[in-house]
Amino acid sequence: MSYRVVVISSASKISLHRKNFLYSPLEGESISVPIEDISVIVLETHQVSITNALFSKIAELNIVLFSCDEKHTPNGIFLPFHQHSRYSLMAHLQIGWTKPFKKNIWQKIIVQKIQNQAYCLKYIKNKNYKKIYNLSLHVKSGDSTNVESSSAKLYFEYLFAPFNRRDEEDWRNKALNYGYSLIRGAIARSLVSYGLIPSFGIHHKNQLNAFSLADDIIEPFRAFIDVVVYEMYEECLEDICKRKQRFIKEDKNRLYELFSVKANIDNHETTLLNCCDIVASSLANAIKSKEYEDILLPSLEVNE
Repeated sequence: MSYRVVVISSASKISLHRKNFLYSPLEGESISVPIEDISVIVLETHQVSITNALFSKIAELNIVLFSCDEKHTPNGIFLPFHQHSRYSLMAHLQIGWTKPFKKNIWQKIIVQKIQNQAYCLKYIKNKNYKKIYNLSLHVKSGDSTNVESSSAKLYFEYLFAPFNRRDEEDWRNKALNYGYSLIRGAIARSLVSYGLIPSFGIHHKNQLNAFSLADDIIEPFRAFIDVVVYEMYEECLEDICKRKQRFIKEDKNRLYELFSVKANIDNHETTLLNCCDIVASSLANAIKSKEYEDILLPSLEVNE
């Protein structure tokens, strides 16, 4: 199984050479890595050229490739084209989703999201986790009473108090958003690899959003990012304050480790990156069987 995360942060050329990933910086020696060991590539700099042979191999191996904006934040992802053998069939099944099917899947997603929020609080030894968990027991079909919103408000108060999720200058928000964007991209890649159209969402329906389905599926994953950001903040609080909330390269490097964070899914432990594939595969199966309960979701549950 691939495990390496490659971050390109300086002017260079990247290519495929004898089945290896070759990094050739403008200054310094070239580095070669077995391409089958790579799971994620992040292009942080705009001063990088990439060969078509490498692009093709990335698609073939289903490697996650991110582009970044001027602030070095992921803003795009390279998706393989029609990789699934029954792409047309899956597209027609996805278009034919019934309202009850979507409402039931959304209910299951939100229940798992809220429970993972509770497990996050439990993990950091916050006694309020039971209050959040109890909210998950009241989620109705389609989350018609919007328990998700009530839970999120309380959850972030317990996790980071005092905290304003809309404060863009807060280091915690910068870290959360960066982490969410990484996992969102990995989910989008997995959805496409199983023949799903990421723009057709279950709950999110913005016609200008090409990744509505990824925004649905990411919800139970968010608490995993929250745990990592919480630990980073607690460990580096003094340093973060000294640098006046600046989000730096070392912070990003820590968040790249999210892909290898362990999660429980279908009574098995695996990485968060592999969870993206398992969830996408199970969603495809649920669409075929028309049984919403067939979808598998990651759990952050901590044993006593």
